Order: sequence, then C-alpha cells, then structure tokens
Amino acid sequence: MSAITDASVSVRTIGSSNVGIIRRDGKCLLIGCAPPDEIARADVDPTWVEWILLTHHHRNAADGLRDWAAMGARLAVPEAERRLFEDAEARWRDESHRVHAYNYHPSRRTLRENVPVARGLGPTDAFEWRGLLIDAIPTPGPSSGGVSLIVRDGDRTIAFVGELMCGHGKLRDFWLLQGRRPMPGGELMEYHGFGERALDCVASLETVLERKPDVLVPSFGSAVRRPVQAVAALKARIGAARRNYHAISAGRWYFPAAWPDVPDITADLRKRCRPLPTWVLEVGGTSRCIVADDRAALLMDCAGDAPERIRSLQASGRLGQIEGLWITHYHDDHVDHVNAFIAAQPCPVIVHRTMADLLRRPEAYWMPCLDPRPITPNRITSDGESWQWRGFTVTAYDLPGQTFYDAALLVERGSERVLFVGDSFTPGGLDDYCTLNRNLLGPGLGYDRCLALLDRLGPDVLLVNQHVAGGFVFSRAEVADMRRTLDERRRLFADLLDWDDPNFGLDPQWIRLEPYHCAARPGDRIEWTIIVQNYGVRLKRFRLELRLPDGWRSERDSGVLTVPARSEGRLTVSAIPERETRRRSVVGLAVQMDRRNLGDIAEAIVDITDASPSSLGTHQSPSPLTGEGTGGGE
Repeated sequence: MSAITDASVSVRTIGSSNVGIIRRDGKCLLIGCAPPDEIARADVDPTWVEWILLTHHHRNAADGLRDWAAMGARLAVPEAERRLFEDAEARWRDESHRVHAYNYHPSRRTLRENVPVARGLGPTDAFEWRGLLIDAIPTPGPSSGGVSLIVRDGDRTIAFVGELMCGHGKLRDFWLLQGRRPMPGGELMEYHGFGERALDCVASLETVLERKPDVLVPSFGSAVRRPVQAVAALKARIGAARRNYHAISAGRWYFPAAWPDVPDITADLRKRCRPLPTWVLEVGGTSRCIVADDRAALLMDCAGDAPERIRSLQASGRLGQIEGLWITHYHDDHVDHVNAFIAAQPCPVIVHRTMADLLRRPEAYWMPCLDPRPITPNRITSDGESWQWRGFTVTAYDLPGQTFYDAALLVERGSERVLFVGDSFTPGGLDDYCTLNRNLLGPGLGYDRCLALLDRLGPDVLLVNQHVAGGFVFSRAEVADMRRTLDERRRLFADLLDWDDPNFGLDPQWIRLEPYHCAARPGDRIEWTIIVQNYGVRLKRFRLELRLPDGWRSERDSGVLTVPARSEGRLTVSAIPERETRRRSVVGLAVQMDRRNLGDIAEAIVDITDASPSSLGTHQSPSPLTGEGTGGGE
C-alpha cells in the first residue's frame, strides 16, 4: 500500500524497504531500491527507471542494485560513501572488520559486491532530474556518510531520511549505533561508545526539520506525517534510555570525564573497593593467579606480557608451577597468549561450556575483540560445577555479562570468597557498553542473570575484574537497584525500538550463519547452519534464503523455519562455488519474519583457496535464551 501518493511522487513499501517512485515524462527515478521484478509489481516498468538515489550504503536498503545496474539504470549515492558501493568488496577483504574488532563502521550491513556509481552526492548538492530538484544534505547516523534527500513536489516537501528513524519516534537496530566520543586526552573507540550514534540521528533529524518537511520517509517502518512531534519523541526516548544506561554503567569508573552530563562520582565508587586476600596475586595486565601455600597456582587469563611476568615471578620464588589456566571470556586482551604460554608451560586449559566452541572455532563466529587463533580446552565445565584444588573450593558459573560468551569462577578458602568476573562488573556497575557483545535484556537473560548470581552468593563475596586493581563489593541493595534499572531499561528500549521484543534490535546475532568464515575450493560443497533466536512471546515463521555470488550453484539455499516463543531454531543450507574467481566472497541471507520482510541482514565469508578447506560443516553452540550448551565437549 502506498504511504504517500500524489500526481508524481509515491512511496511504497516494496520488498524490505520504503521506495520513493517519482514519475516524469514517462520515466522514473527511485529513491531507495527493490529488485526490478518487485518494482514491476508496483506498476512501474523497470525499463522506465533512469536513476536510483540512495541515502546510505546498507545492503538491506539496496536490494536488487546489481540487477538495476545491469539493466542500465544509473546510481547516485552519498559521495562520502561512494567507495562503499564501487569498492564494497574491499571492506570484506579488510580483516579488521572480523578479528580484533573494536570499531564497527562501516558496518556489516555493507554491500556484498561492487556496483558502479554514476554520481556522488556531495554535502551541498542539488540533484536535477527532468526539472525536479532533489537536495542532498549530510545526515550521519547509523552510517557515517549518509545523506537525507529532500524532494519538493508542489506544496509538499518529502524528506527521505534513511535509517535515522523507523516510524514515529522509533529506531530499528540499536546495535548499529556504537560510536566514538571525544574525551579529555583522547577519544573513546566505538567499542565503548554505547548508543553514541543515536545522538547523531537526533542531530541529523533536527537538521532535516529545518527544511520544514511535511513527511519523513525512513528506509524501514511507516512514513512519519508529524515530523516535529516524531523527532521530539525520538529525542526523549533516546535521552531516557541513555540516562538509564549511564546510571549503572562501568563507564563511570573507566571514563568519568567522557560525558559532561554524567556526574563524576569516582570518589563514591571507590568506597566499594576492597583489598585482595593474600592468595590472589595480581600478575599484571588481565592476568591474576590463585596461589596455594606451596606456590602452585591457577592462572586467570593470559594476554600481553603475562608469560614474561609469570616467568619473572617464578624466578623470584613468588610463584611456582602453573597447574591450570582458566579463561574468563574469549576477548583478545584476555587470551592472545594462551597458546604460547601452554606451549612453554603445559597445563590444562579450563573453560566454561558457554565459550568452549567459540575458543575452538573462532572462525565460526563474528564477535567483537575476537582473536582468530583457536584454543583447545582440556576441561569444559558446566554451570555450578565445583571441584577441590589444594585446599580451595572452585565453582564455575555462566556469567553472560560483558559478553554472552562469558563465565565466572568462585574461589573459596575458609571465610574468604572471591568471584572472578572477567570484565563483567566494575565498582561503577555493568560493563555493557558494547551492544555487539550480545547484552540481552529480560528476566534470566544477560546482566539480570549475572546479578541474580551475585544476589544468590551474597554481599560478602569479593568481585575481581582483571582491569581493576584489588577487588570490590556490592551490597544487596545495590544489586537490587541494578536489577530494577535493567528492568526499566527493557521497558525503555521496548518503547524506542520498532520490534516486538527489544533484543531483536540490540542483538546483531539474533540470526546468523555458522560458520561465519570458512575456506573452500571451487566445487566444494559448503554447509551452513542458520541459527535463529526468537526473542518474542509468540511463535514466529521465518522464510530464509541465501543470496549467492555470481558463479555459485545452490543446493539447499532456502527454507522455512518455525520457531516457538523464547526459543532457538536451526536450518541447514548449502551451496557450491563453481566458477568463483574472487579470493573472498560474501554470502548473504535474506530474511522474512512472519509478514515482515527484513532483507539481506546476515552474511558469511568464504575464502576460495587451492588448499584443503579450513572450516566446513556445522557445530552446535549455546543458546542465548537458556544459557545451555547444545553442543559437545563436556
């Protein structure tokens, strides 16, 4: 159904996005994109289309672009993002998007293949087509170089605003909004910039409002017929969500001067700090040791110069043999020297089952801060599993805090109890500043699950984060306050995001292809598992289809998956690169959720090689909804 229709301009939801159709002299210009066959069903002969204008480079808002180029339609895009169209494949060849990733733009929504561009739209450009002027104004948001396109038709002004909003006062994918922030002495990288680009969305929309538009047309969601009120509602919702976040954020501890509107309460937070027991040794960096009376030790994490520090401590007599290495979570600054250390000082690597598969097969996943070198666990623990070691009681727990693939280790001797929490808590609160770590909201999920564990263990347990000197504690009242704040956050994000459950807009991995990265030879059959998390309260039906590069042959490239509420579903698909000439290809995944067409929103990377494939097939992994491992290893 048309969102807007008049003599020469109409806006329709076609495929996964809203498309503006402008007709003049028997020809058409499109703002936005959908495949030619779908445009034809909107009563537009594809041969009439002369130009396609796009607000930004995300592929789910540019479906069918290569088909249009092959038919001779010309493409105009933001000049600042031109390279992300003409040389999109370079982004995928750059390993920084996949391993050791701390910055996330251009995002994984980048086009999978290059497309030719006829014109770049600069910051003050007016695009003229058959007597119609279309203004392009810079409006950064989820995409750094995005523009909004202003069309004046008669007495109406229509603004095409890309993904700056998604319907009245709403956003769609909050995880796209990680951003940098200047601060005294430097700049926060995107990893620490929770929702910083949401502020850009508001500022850009306020710039658009200066043009006094009658209607705002986002790439996704309903057209906005009350622009001033819609932007005000969005601004208020973003403000409320950010205030809630900062109220219990670890950023208050790490970066107290980064946000002028957030009070510096470091002095108050230090009151939560406590000294460590004598048997906890701060090795340095992100490594800690539990030291027995005879100096034998269990090591927590191993990265940076930890191996050298341990050798020095051993040489001085302060530390004896390392008898085990516990990994708190998979991040590179905690594991990048694990393999080197155990090669020099063999000892069992002990991990929780939530992260075991990721450590063994890092190439199968896309996650922030990923070290690409596999680590082989020697012992895989289950939730609540306890054992004795040299007079200590040691218990492993699932702890989906800073990252979903996280764990905690409780170590007890006499009346002293220490919970090693990785990076999940600081005296300032929760280390949930990067949504791409899969920080879920809801009872029993994410940090609510972590805080429930703290409540169960009681306020006398000392918490250790290896980025924080010493330890710290939370009172029962402080734990309860954080849980209430998280509960309110879920409500705030339900209001802000255009989903029936906010976790769809917070978790970029609610649907994914596994393995994410693999190698294959021409003619090899590649198999993936599509893993779908239904965070909603009702059963959902997903129609799934691979988007294959040229020169590939499909085997089973599509299917329908019905996933019950609060559950996970899996579908196996496969394809063969028969005539692939590129060394790296990107396979996309188009998704329809019930009646909602979401477009190409997930992907997998394939390196074409003459050698034996490094990663083929599938393997089960943990479910975010249950925290239970569904794969082998125990």
